[in-house]
Amino acid sequence: MKTRHALLGLLLTVPLFLAGIGTAADDKQPTATLTIDETQVALIVGGSKGGGVLVFGDESYSFKTHGLKIGGLGVHKVHLRGDVYGLTDIADFAGTYFEAQAGITVAKGKTGLWLGNHKDVTIHLKGSADGLALAMGAGGFKITME
Repeated sequence: MKTRHALLGLLLTVPLFLAGIGTAADDKQPTATLTIDETQVALIVGGSKGGGVLVFGDESYSFKTHGLKIGGLGVHKVHLRGDVYGLTDIADFAGTYFEAQAGITVAKGKTGLWLGNHKDVTIHLKGSADGLALAMGAGGFKITME
């Protein structure tokens, strides 16, 4: 019973947190851009693994992603492009980001989400997904630099 209440609290709190992230970043210019290719697998609890490239200033940086999600069903590959806000030091990019999401992928679909970390770095991602999946819930992923 306590686990169910904690999960419900997380599912209700994370979207509000992320709505604030999106609003705060709307008024700012991106400080970097990135691309991510990731495979996501879910059966109520899911995970993801992938990687990407961050372009910050005149440099390109490779990174890996590892994620955990509560909610959803299916397998799909996600191809994302996005803008990064609030990044002033490359050391602030790596870390744990939180997300909330809802959507469906049947063969091919579109996706978009806002993510934020504890160092006030915000990522707005848009992209496409291939596969069959129903996504709904909250989760996060960790970015590590290569």
